[in-house]
Amino acid sequence: MKLHPSLIALSLLALLSCKEDTKFTLQAEMRGLDDKPILVVYDDPTSKLDTIFPKEGRFNYTFTPDTITLFRLLAPESGNVIPVFADKGQEMKLTGTFETPDITGDGMNGEYGTLLKEIQQTADSIQRTQAVEKFIQTHPASFVSAYLINQYFIQTPSPDIEKIDRLIAPLTGNVKDSRILSVILKALPSQEDNQQRNKEYINYFSCKDREGKYIAWSGDKGSYTLINFWASWNEESLARRDSLAKFIEKLPEKKFKVLNVSLDYEKDKWLKKCKKDSGKWIETCDFKGWNNPIVKQNHIQDIPDNILINNSRKIVATHLPDETLYEKINELIKE
Repeated sequence: MKLHPSLIALSLLALLSCKEDTKFTLQAEMRGLDDKPILVVYDDPTSKLDTIFPKEGRFNYTFTPDTITLFRLLAPESGNVIPVFADKGQEMKLTGTFETPDITGDGMNGEYGTLLKEIQQTADSIQRTQAVEKFIQTHPASFVSAYLINQYFIQTPSPDIEKIDRLIAPLTGNVKDSRILSVILKALPSQEDNQQRNKEYINYFSCKDREGKYIAWSGDKGSYTLINFWASWNEESLARRDSLAKFIEKLPEKKFKVLNVSLDYEKDKWLKKCKKDSGKWIETCDFKGWNNPIVKQNHIQDIPDNILINNSRKIVATHLPDETLYEKINELIKE
């Protein structure tokens, strides 16, 4: 039986509509963008990078997610971040500025936008945290809750492990298993470590090598580790790394090592500036820039910077310039 041409046309339109419905669309008209590129950092279910090039403060970003996809819009110069929760067939609209965005849309983006307005209306940090905690408790099946736990309770100078456990416990299985939680939780100390921790020690944190594998960085008994903060886009930190690399050539491997923590966002640029790994020189980067857990937990405000610790993670010294640092290391090694 032959179909009437109009029926065929309608069928094709219906098929096309169904296909379009699977797309996620982000529409933005923002102030203060100055047509500068925006970095798109994918967090879940996979980690990758993309770039948006706005024109006159406007841009559209569309793709078809296989599953709920979490990513962040990052302003490279200011470091301000806007989270996005992309699902099939949904739309999100973004106005305002990166500092104070106005978010509307379907599903989780609409939920987060409503919470964000409530948070922006108060300058009281306690009230903000309470609002966030209430949202998490009332939205156990939302990936926004995973983002908020990470942002407000994990990425802090002294994470409250017991509170984090209480907040995570009621979440649905797929939210608990989200990459944004599972990866970060590996970096948290145990409750026992949390009880023993004080300002004289840094929290243990996990980090990955250039192949994306977790590495052991703690030193041997009687040894020291310098945590060196740098970035490929910071010339002063690059100069300090060159000087540091030459200095450690003379030092015994079992006595001293350097753990280089990069604040880069883009893997290619980081890799181009990395030096060869060795027993006393380790390169690591999580591509979160200023949102790196160890950066936030230790209040690193500028680079280059450093923290010198012993094998028990006790802080020996911080913010040491080159000459003072080298004198201190030589002194400790002789002891």
